[in-house]
Amino acid sequence: MNKLTLGGLALVPIILAAVLLVGLHWPAKKAMPVVLAATAALAILVWDMSTNRVIASVLQGLGITASVLWIVFGAIFLLNTLKHTGAIQVIRQGFTNVSPDRRIQAIVIAWCFGTFIEGASGFGTPAAIAAPLLVAIGFPAVAAVLMGMMIQSTPVSFGAVGTPIVIGVNKGLDTTAIEATLATQGWT
Repeated sequence: MNKLTLGGLALVPIILAAVLLVGLHWPAKKAMPVVLAATAALAILVWDMSTNRVIASVLQGLGITASVLWIVFGAIFLLNTLKHTGAIQVIRQGFTNVSPDRRIQAIVIAWCFGTFIEGASGFGTPAAIAAPLLVAIGFPAVAAVLMGMMIQSTPVSFGAVGTPIVIGVNKGLDTTAIEATLATQGWT
């Protein structure tokens, strides 16, 4: 197979997910197993991966997903605890008292607090915590989510207590294995 065909086949799972989720409005719990099956079939049939390696990759993905969900669960648990204990009102009042200027409030909550939350936990928690805080003090929901998502891009390399840096520095990429794989595929 030529490189263009392989590139097109690599896009099949992404396109399939988009069609099922966006086009056909399937729920993720039904669409993602279909995408997983298609991806596994492509891995075995097109890229000649062994069944053991595909199963190991799926299990590794489940493990990574569980760790990410554990962190996000903690963030949502914290937010709900703050909300139900009334602490969210105290936080809202504290942030509102910093400045009556909405721009300053957005910087303090989204930038400063969001960066702190990204560094402490990572994995999208600024959007899960900072955005509701912005909504709580009166920002429109879409603007709050946009600010929460934008703040994630700057401190993300230090997210989850520096996990991206620690993994990148300690383990890095196995360039020898990558080069060998690319050579067998004719990419070098």
